[in-house]
Amino acid sequence: MLQLTHIEKTYTTGEIKHQALRDVNLAIRPGTMVALCGPSGSGKSTMLNICGLLDQDYSGVVHFAGELMTRDYQQAMKIRRTQMGFIFQKFNLVPVMSAFENVAYPLQLNGVNSAEVKQRVMQMLDYVGLAKFARYRPDRLSGGQQQRVAIARALVHKPKLVIADEPTASLDSVTAQQIIELMKHLGREQKTAFIVASHDDRMTQHCDRVINLQDGVILQEEAPCVA
Repeated sequence: MLQLTHIEKTYTTGEIKHQALRDVNLAIRPGTMVALCGPSGSGKSTMLNICGLLDQDYSGVVHFAGELMTRDYQQAMKIRRTQMGFIFQKFNLVPVMSAFENVAYPLQLNGVNSAEVKQRVMQMLDYVGLAKFARYRPDRLSGGQQQRVAIARALVHKPKLVIADEPTASLDSVTAQQIIELMKHLGREQKTAFIVASHDDRMTQHCDRVINLQDGVILQEEAPCVA
């Protein structure tokens, strides 16, 4: 579904060059949850940006859903809009929009008619346990509720891939466990793959694969602690 082949990325600041990724090769299957682990500066964020087609200044080859990514801006934008979702540590909800409006936004961008938007948004909010909070703005929701809205927004258009950056780092243990179970359930139900950058053992032990990065190199892949 997603395949990275001989990916390298170098940042240049003045005369200083920093190689963020070095000959990275990785294949992600549909419906799996993959954790990217490693210390700060290991290349996790750079790898997420390339997997999410947000950074196209790299060497190597990326295939997504069997299609070669050509570094064309319009191609990348269309795929992100229609086939990818994004979940962030700080939720990144639009503060002036209700939960319903935040979740509806990806569908509206894709030109889905209003009747279908309403049906799909309310179904997704019901899945994440927030149907009765549909009209609440983010400032009236708890951190866990806001993250549930963010997950609903990422999954409402049934993407093939979701990119998640530290999605549980700001949550207490009980809420984090609920969010992890929700991501696993919805991901498997919709055959969506997740790539999760995380330092959080609560997240990584529930992933199907755990990939360790250091200095831009994949050191090893570990089995998760929990099946």
